[in-house]
Amino acid sequence: MILLCLSNYLNTKHRKLCIVYFIFNGNNFHMNSLEKAKKLYNSCKSLSSYKDDFQIQINDSEEAYQIQEDFIKIKKLDLADSIGGWKVALTNPVMQKLVGVDTPAEGAIMKSLIYSNKDYLNFNNYLHLGSEAEIAIRVVKTFPKDVKNFNNMDEIIPFLGEVYAALEIVDDRHSADKSNFEYLVAQNSMNHGCVLGEPETIDLLTLDQLEGDLIVSGEVFGSGKGKNVLQHPLNSILYLINSLIRRGRTLHEGEVILTGSIATTCWPKRGDSVEANIKGLSPVKFYVR
Repeated sequence: MILLCLSNYLNTKHRKLCIVYFIFNGNNFHMNSLEKAKKLYNSCKSLSSYKDDFQIQINDSEEAYQIQEDFIKIKKLDLADSIGGWKVALTNPVMQKLVGVDTPAEGAIMKSLIYSNKDYLNFNNYLHLGSEAEIAIRVVKTFPKDVKNFNNMDEIIPFLGEVYAALEIVDDRHSADKSNFEYLVAQNSMNHGCVLGEPETIDLLTLDQLEGDLIVSGEVFGSGKGKNVLQHPLNSILYLINSLIRRGRTLHEGEVILTGSIATTCWPKRGDSVEANIKGLSPVKFYVR
């Protein structure tokens, strides 16, 4: 508003320029969701500081998910790619409290960013590379979109198949605890892909009992259980499918679901290796070069 008041002292031509500057460079008040998504995507792609994100105003979670929809569209076009799966974030109370909510969040994973076991990641492709040990599950049958709500684990099990130890790849651009729920959601929950181990057939109802370690360059960095993920990894998928249906989406046959971190996040450096060793599942590993 100060700029608009000062513009009264300018001639008509300069006043118009001043108003335009206020609208588009002051606090981006008039940006639509697509414009906000483009700005966020470009910040992520160019490895800009997370501080640039706060030039964008995101009013609530509904707007955040609309921005995420546009973010995903932009990413698909930029990578000439399609969705290969989904991740669920904020699956424990500590992380939820950190961003001031009591609910998980989700983000899409591009097919080209789903890496094979023992693959290599280029350290220069990230501003602040992070990784989490997770239990991943393959969708073997597309969930119907006309179901209003799935109510329990038994209802979703027929749509699920093989289980993997997985390592999610994230880049928080050094935001740490400075971000909030809306900004996390809007930038696709910070997902930059994942690495999958070998598929295993296992009783899905026992996933909460699995225990595992996150290992960085041969040293145990953190340990956890399947129970750490919303009390059971299937609860994570139950949340996800119901959220996607509300968004007009669903889970498709062949997609992989990262159910949430069983331990803390590690931040590997160049030359490190990162491994998830979850009992009952084949280990998974990647190298940073």
